[in-house]
Amino acid sequence: MDSTKPKLRFSLIAGLFILFCCACFFLTRLDQAAASPMSLDGLTHLRAMAQQSVPYDTALSNGKPTLVEFYADWCTSCQALAPSVTKFHEQYGSQVNFVMLNVDESQWRQEVQQYHVRGVPQLFFITPDLQVLKTLIGKVPEPILAQHLEQLVNPTL
Repeated sequence: MDSTKPKLRFSLIAGLFILFCCACFFLTRLDQAAASPMSLDGLTHLRAMAQQSVPYDTALSNGKPTLVEFYADWCTSCQALAPSVTKFHEQYGSQVNFVMLNVDESQWRQEVQQYHVRGVPQLFFITPDLQVLKTLIGKVPEPILAQHLEQLVNPTL
């Protein structure tokens, strides 16, 4: 009778472990399926913005105000924010430098440290005289982004 207790306990633990693994597998699959269409669209915008981005050194030396965004391809908030940034790039691109710096690229480590980047997306609104006017972290609502871009372009407002 005593030999059946360990077998029963082992079977129960093994069954719970298998149930846990299955639940984790299916929950991650559901999460990926739900996020995929939006993520792909956001990632497309994010990569397009990175390609259209003004080089960092050029932005700091051309006398125009600058929006620097620290981002990562894997960041879902960055992906969600990308269509808004694209929209504002189309609207303000002739007046404002839009700079995209991927925190996963080692070439930007110094800038990540210099600006004390603590999360992504992190946006810095920089005046032509290289003063940080405002810093925003996370998925910023469009009206807030528009307000800060307008202040960057028209500092007297």
